[in-house]
Amino acid sequence: MAESIVNLVLTKLTDATVKETLRLYQAGGKLDALQHELRWIQAFLKDAEIKQNSNERVKTWVSEVREVAYRIEDVVDTFMAEVDDNNNQPAMNNFLNRVIKKAKMLPINYKLTYEFDEIQAKLHEIKEWTERYGVNRELGDNSSAVPTRRPVREVVLPDVDDLDVIGLETDKENIVKLLLDPNTRRRCVVSVVGQGGLGKTTLAKKAYNSDEVKGAFEFRFWLSVSQQYKLIDLLKMLLEGIRPLKQHEKDLLQTKDPASQQRAEEHFIIKLNTSLREKRYLIIMDDVWTEDLWTQVEKALPDVKNGSRVLVTTRFSEFARRADPTCDPYNLRFLREEESVQLLLKKAFPYQDPEAYLNALSDLPKRFAIKCGGLPLALIVVGGLLSRQQPTYSSWHKVFTKFSWQTNDGMRCTQILTTSYEDMPAVLKPCFMYFASFPEDYEINVKFLIRIWVSEGLIPEINGRTMEETAEDYLEDLVQRSMIQVSTRSYNGSIKYCRIHDLLHDLAIEKAKENNFLQIISTQVGQNCSSSTVRRATLHCNCEDIKKYTGQNLRSFLCFSNYMPKVVRFKYLKVLCQMTWGHEISLANISEITQLRYLGYFAPYGQFGFDYEIEFWENISCMRNLQTIHIKGNIMDCSRADCIWNIKTLRHVSLPLGSFGPPSTADLPNLQTLKSVMVRESWLTKGWPKMPSIRMLGLWDFPPDYEESFHNFLNGLHNLTSLCIVIGSIIIGGTHHSSSYEMLDMSTLPSYNLMQSLVVNGDWNPSMRYKALDICFFPIHLIKLSLNHSNIEEDPMPVLENLKSLRRLELFNTYNGKQLSCAAGGFPRLECLRLIKMRYLEDWKVEKGGMPLLKKINITWCYNLVTIPDLQHMTSLNALTIKDVRTDLPDRLRGEESYKIQHIPLIEIK
Repeated sequence: MAESIVNLVLTKLTDATVKETLRLYQAGGKLDALQHELRWIQAFLKDAEIKQNSNERVKTWVSEVREVAYRIEDVVDTFMAEVDDNNNQPAMNNFLNRVIKKAKMLPINYKLTYEFDEIQAKLHEIKEWTERYGVNRELGDNSSAVPTRRPVREVVLPDVDDLDVIGLETDKENIVKLLLDPNTRRRCVVSVVGQGGLGKTTLAKKAYNSDEVKGAFEFRFWLSVSQQYKLIDLLKMLLEGIRPLKQHEKDLLQTKDPASQQRAEEHFIIKLNTSLREKRYLIIMDDVWTEDLWTQVEKALPDVKNGSRVLVTTRFSEFARRADPTCDPYNLRFLREEESVQLLLKKAFPYQDPEAYLNALSDLPKRFAIKCGGLPLALIVVGGLLSRQQPTYSSWHKVFTKFSWQTNDGMRCTQILTTSYEDMPAVLKPCFMYFASFPEDYEINVKFLIRIWVSEGLIPEINGRTMEETAEDYLEDLVQRSMIQVSTRSYNGSIKYCRIHDLLHDLAIEKAKENNFLQIISTQVGQNCSSSTVRRATLHCNCEDIKKYTGQNLRSFLCFSNYMPKVVRFKYLKVLCQMTWGHEISLANISEITQLRYLGYFAPYGQFGFDYEIEFWENISCMRNLQTIHIKGNIMDCSRADCIWNIKTLRHVSLPLGSFGPPSTADLPNLQTLKSVMVRESWLTKGWPKMPSIRMLGLWDFPPDYEESFHNFLNGLHNLTSLCIVIGSIIIGGTHHSSSYEMLDMSTLPSYNLMQSLVVNGDWNPSMRYKALDICFFPIHLIKLSLNHSNIEEDPMPVLENLKSLRRLELFNTYNGKQLSCAAGGFPRLECLRLIKMRYLEDWKVEKGGMPLLKKINITWCYNLVTIPDLQHMTSLNALTIKDVRTDLPDRLRGEESYKIQHIPLIEIK
């Protein structure tokens, strides 16, 4: 990890703002000297970290290097904070005051020079130790080696994940039989038992998503339990899966005293029991650790003898016996030798046929498989490691010799995971350790993760690419190494959500603690929640003591709790994010955190229920390093938010609905994302703000009269890939204005070939009418298109079907005609079609050969729909949903017209 720390410090020293500031204060030469020394030392670090466990001299050397790297980081951050403090003093107009202000920097500059001299002396000392104590001979002379390598992006198939693990098909069939057993009408608990890494969760997912199970239960729900579960949270999630929470139930969740919390639990148990009595349900409880859990939740799960089931995955057979003594635990087996080889090769050659290399590799695949002991996770991780190697005997044999195979099965898996971690390049290790910040089994939003990596300085700047693009490469590299799992991919193939296996999560935690990279504040460490050396902290518990947290050197603070410490204590903080529903948080003095780069308050599963205003807008303009602002919730007053548009470093901004975008005078050269902001009238009269780097743009209440002005603005955006506009009306002089609107001709725009996502929302404006569409309205390489409330008068399909790259299409209350017709060969790549609230639609036709790759169809609130096409030629279809159609169409599809849809695995008709 010292290699990674040194790499992070080198990245910090090459940051444009840091370099410019240090050179301005005559410290540029010393900066160059420090970089030279660090690069020389870094050349030895990779081997040193591998050998430090067996060599005490090397271990001491690595520790010294890590500490001096941290010291450099502290000195630079302290200096930058003091420069910001001085720059944020009130403006001084006369010459004498400017001299005084400059004089205040003299002792700061002297201190910086002194600190740099001491650090350089220490680096010289470490260099001498390298020679004197033979560390260089221990490690070999790698001074000419490239210190890090950038992962190369490869084409990643959307469906490459852990759901297709070898050897589980028979197990899946057995579990499905237990869940659907017609002879057992009582509610029974089916327990899948096995050690970590055997594939219990994967098996449960395969059964849960099987077509037979989907059609057998009226209500299915997946609960990720893990070690740190809270009963009230599990009950709340279950009830939310059945119906939205009522206001008094939301209020119950905010209670703090034990008696009130017990009343809340009792309320949710009663409501769940009542609601589930009416349904045949399947509840998955994944990753259960405590035997008491079943006693706590059993009363919420009624047994009305209708074949309901609970499926539990656990490492402890005692839980299975306690939950349902009459149902034997299903013990998951280890893979057989041939299955192990098959899985290893599948992960080692994700894009190639392994048969072409088997002769050259000789018996090595079999030797790897035997040593992994039939444990799927070990095989997957080793396969991911091998996928980065040349497919030759010597390369694979070198990897084989890295492992210490002489251990028991449990330790062997740990050693395999550790070796795979050590094989990572230095730039990837801190990115991997960052996964320790998240609670176990957490579904991680990738955009959020990437922006935090960038804000933390974990991602280097590479000419011709944004740091976000480089971060995506790093994440794809971790996925290919099988260190991270893909949960969901977006319409363009990029990763949308990801997660990490429990054992790899434990490894990330271990490495993060080992290197003072991260401190996890949970119930186990609630009494010891202060550290002077730790760099990052994440709060996973509702502990009042956290208000006393004194992590003076924190660079990042992620809060998954209702409580937040006073953030002004954290002088060097770069990332501050509240991740869950929270109580009121005071941000009145947030401007004191001058180094902050990421400020976020949002909930992954919905908006905050804040009943107060966050009053920090007037201070935020002092934060000259801010890159990302993500505020989501019921913010009452955003009228003072204009000050944020003075911050030149902004990269991503997402504000609550009702917030206005930047003024016409704003110059935001780095801004890439601007979402959910209202259009300013001044944009249409005085000109648009300068945002040359914008990639994702979302505008609300766009006046339909000003399409020419908007078109001129889009002409200046050369990098735009995603556009969302909500057409509305504006109030001018107290009068409500609205008029017809013609959709823009996008064929002349510089982003015509780049844009992948387009959402146009008419916002229920009855004056919005498009007689017909034209192909020039749409960027030719669109992947996602959503047209809402647009009142199109002619069939849009003959135009839209010529968008050859389109994968997702949504038409919501957007067509006034009675018929939609798709030609043969139309929509060649479309995968998802949603027809929502097409109130006048009666007939939908698709010629044979149209929509050949369609996978999902959703038809909702198309009240007058009478006919749909024969879908038999759409062999890729795996899901059809038809709801709220008031004709006899549903009855006919269940009866005489069932031949049209009988090949579709998942059908929902209501």
